[in-house]
Amino acid sequence: MPPALTTAAENLITDFTAYMRGRGWNTDYFNGSIRTLRIVTGHLGAATPLHESDIRALASMRADLQGARVINFLRQRGLLTAQPPIDPCIVRARHHATAIARHAFSTAVHTFIDVLLGQGSTPSRARSPKTVENYVGAILGTLEAWMADGFTDPREITRKHIEDTLDPLRGDQARRLHTALRSFFRALKRERLVFRDPARSISLTSRRPVPTALPSDRVAGLLDRLGDPRDRLMVALVAIYALLPGQLTHLRRTDLDRSKGQLRLRRAGRMDHVIYLDAFTLRLATAWELQRHRRWPDSSNPHLFVTRNTAVDDSGQPISAGMVQLLFQRVGLPAGRLRVDRIVDEARHSADPVRLMELFGLSNLSATRYVLSAHPDKKSASIAP
Repeated sequence: MPPALTTAAENLITDFTAYMRGRGWNTDYFNGSIRTLRIVTGHLGAATPLHESDIRALASMRADLQGARVINFLRQRGLLTAQPPIDPCIVRARHHATAIARHAFSTAVHTFIDVLLGQGSTPSRARSPKTVENYVGAILGTLEAWMADGFTDPREITRKHIEDTLDPLRGDQARRLHTALRSFFRALKRERLVFRDPARSISLTSRRPVPTALPSDRVAGLLDRLGDPRDRLMVALVAIYALLPGQLTHLRRTDLDRSKGQLRLRRAGRMDHVIYLDAFTLRLATAWELQRHRRWPDSSNPHLFVTRNTAVDDSGQPISAGMVQLLFQRVGLPAGRLRVDRIVDEARHSADPVRLMELFGLSNLSATRYVLSAHPDKKSASIAP
């Protein structure tokens, strides 16, 4: 038998129901949220702020409980003690660092994570949580192998040890480990945990694959497989304008100017890149905006793309990278592969690196590489005596 509600708790639940109706949400989803608030206030009362961690823990225990709307409502009412944001990628990276048996190596990996997050002794640009996890995951096996060989401190590692580790590796595996180890020892040198950087002068010679286009029959009819306006717009932005999946997740509504037919791409440490949308893509954008307004008229999420969860989350979280990945899995083509196909196709028609730089925001080196892959004769001509 659940505890009896106080008058303050009953009034809070009544206000919560009115709040959900006022936002135009589907009444079919009310019960799980109301039940969650009823249980929390029944046990903890409504006189003092409730902890976000308690609400999330309760909602995770049963399928018939929902916590997102409760958290947003309590935050607006000033009745929520917010939970510090914890990214799962950082949690996993920290767990890997803690799991290392040797104290010196464990400390080194934790310091490496701090530097990647911009929290070292000297301020620096923070890397994304996924990049942090990838870097730690890349070096973990190597560090464990060194510890198994009897090393107890990163200061014992020499250039020869790193070269011996990289020597049997090839392709992407070698590049990932090489990049991660260079970043690792650079961070330790900067934080003065090692006297010298043994990876500093090590270079890795490997051939980068030449970008090639996908067969036209695989690209044709992509949008015909999708019915949702949001999904159609996301796929169009990759297939036509070669956007990166990460750019899709962080686009904001203010970045889209339908009156001018422009979309602004924010780039950290670089000038923003503006793309000019064609009439077809503008129609897709209009269809998505109309659907979004119909479903979530009061959504305060500033991002262009939302899901049913992020649309009602007043903290303004972007959609997840996993959601984008699942979309392109349904389409049957990875987003990165589709992006490469678009750039290669443009390179075939224009053969002009400057045009690729203007259209897709590529660097000079990347644009030239795409042109040479589409026109191998230009490469031979450039090296002819």
